[in-house]
Amino acid sequence: MEEPTLSALKAEFRSLVAHLDAEPYYKAFHTTPQHDGAPHVEMKSGKFEYVVTERGSEIERISGLGRDQVLYLLLKGVTFSIATSYELRNRRSTGDGRAVWFPYQENLMASLRPAWGLRLKAEHEHILRTFPLNE
Repeated sequence: MEEPTLSALKAEFRSLVAHLDAEPYYKAFHTTPQHDGAPHVEMKSGKFEYVVTERGSEIERISGLGRDQVLYLLLKGVTFSIATSYELRNRRSTGDGRAVWFPYQENLMASLRPAWGLRLKAEHEHILRTFPLNE
């Protein structure tokens, strides 16, 4: 099996986001902190690290990730942006916006990799059990 590299990950990420209707900002692949809330990816001991920084502070770091795991996190962020923009354009006068954007985002993720759509759906179901829709 080939050793994972940031350049190979970047190429795969770019291939996956190429057909998504997202602003160029969200399609960027960073390997250094942007300090604006955008994630970047680092490598440590042959594993990927998903890192989010804002205004000079590290907000989140998830270490020890494989290629699929870090791509999932990156694409989850891209599709979140697309789905919430979709919800805004299709806003209902009553109800909870998550009723629109959750399934839309799940479909986007499933179009990239079916397993990702199922994984995100399970995450959304967990959120909705804790914080039900306000309909």
